[in-house]
Order: sequence, then C-alpha cells, then structure tokens
Amino acid sequence: MKNPGITIWKDAEALSIAAAHFFVAECHRCIAKKGKFVVALSGGNTPKRLYQLLGSPDFNCNIPWDNVFLFWSDERFVLHTDADSNYRMVKENLLNYISIPEKNIFATPVNGTAKDCAKEYEQTIHTFFGKKIVFDSVLLGLGNDGHTASLFPGTTIVKEKKKLVKEVWAEEKKTWRISFTLPLINRAAQIIFLVAGKEKAAVVASVINHKKINPAFPSQLVKPEKGTICWMLDEEAAANI
Repeated sequence: MKNPGITIWKDAEALSIAAAHFFVAECHRCIAKKGKFVVALSGGNTPKRLYQLLGSPDFNCNIPWDNVFLFWSDERFVLHTDADSNYRMVKENLLNYISIPEKNIFATPVNGTAKDCAKEYEQTIHTFFGKKIVFDSVLLGLGNDGHTASLFPGTTIVKEKKKLVKEVWAEEKKTWRISFTLPLINRAAQIIFLVAGKEKAAVVASVINHKKINPAFPSQLVKPEKGTICWMLDEEAAANI
C-alpha cells in the first residue's frame, strides 16, 4: 500500500461492501464512546450502493438507528421530491428501509432562497452540536473536475473561512446548491472519500499525488484539523496512483 490513508478494492461492489462494514464499525465505536453517531452523507452515484447495503437486512439489523443522526454534506437546491435531490436518493435507497426516528434526520432545507436555506441549515447544525461542532464522519465523493461536496473550482465558496454552510451557483447545471464549507468539513473526526470508476482515475491521481495545492482541485483543500482522512477506491479509480 502506497499510503496508509488509502484502501483499494476490486470493484465498485467490493468497495461498497467494505464501506458498509466500515460504517457499522464506526457507528458502534462512536456510540460506545459517546452515545451517538453523527454522519454527513453525500449524493452522487457512487454512494448509492452503500446506502442500499446499509438498508439491507444484513447491515440494517446491526445498526442502532435510534442513536444515528444523518445530515447531508451538500444538496441540490430542488424539492426533496425532485429526481435530482440528494435527499430523495438517500430516502429511496436507505431511509425507506430502516427504522430511524424522524427527529434524527436533518435534511437540507430547500424552501425559500438558497442563501436563506444555507443560513437555516447552519443554524440547525449549531443548535444540534452546541459549542463543539464535530461530525463523527463526513462522506464525500470526487468529481471529474476535482470538486467535492459542492465545492467547485473557481467558486467563492472554496475560499469561505467563516460560514459552515453556504449556497453556491453550479454554472454547469445552471442551478443553486447548498454545501458544507471547508471550515466545517475539516472539523470532522473522520473524512471518507468514496470514489469508483476508471473515469475518476486521472483526477484521483492528480488530487492525491500533487504535493503542492492545485487551485483547480478544491478536494485537495480537504485537510482535517484534528481528524483523519481515508480514501476508499476501487481498482479502476486507483489505477494511476
């Protein structure tokens, strides 16, 4: 293994199974330590299979959902019923199959303006955590352009230093998104990049291998202040590292 922060799995299915086992283990570790497991989920295609596995009988029965609290690291600014909604994707693949209290689910607000909803979500996070805001685990993906969450290259959100949640305009899709900022992501006790597919090989190598920060890759700015970072890749995504 080239890097102790990198694990490589045969294919996307093996990666998803490993991530599901990892989720269960971390869930039990955190609950044993402090009584709860607070997670920020990601959208996109790669984690969908992970969510399906967590909702399946083999994994579902091993997760004490009453002590699990779910947030979203970013969200498309559409209704939760919209096909593009990250919340809807998680609901259809996970939430519909588990017994988790409604009060444990903190979906990103999408009613009103994107700016107001970002402020509301940040306040929700402040209220939930109190003074010490530290997610036990933040799950992230990686775009072909080096973005993660909704931290796109060239957008002002990448340079945000104070706000924990902020709205961002996604030019390619011509739509608003709401995203955790780097100050919030980097506070996490654990950050997990889940990346699969040969189309991601070039950007994975660029992000991981560059010793100097490349402003074209916001994902390189994900650096936990006190926590750990883990890259979970399939063989195709890891081909160039």
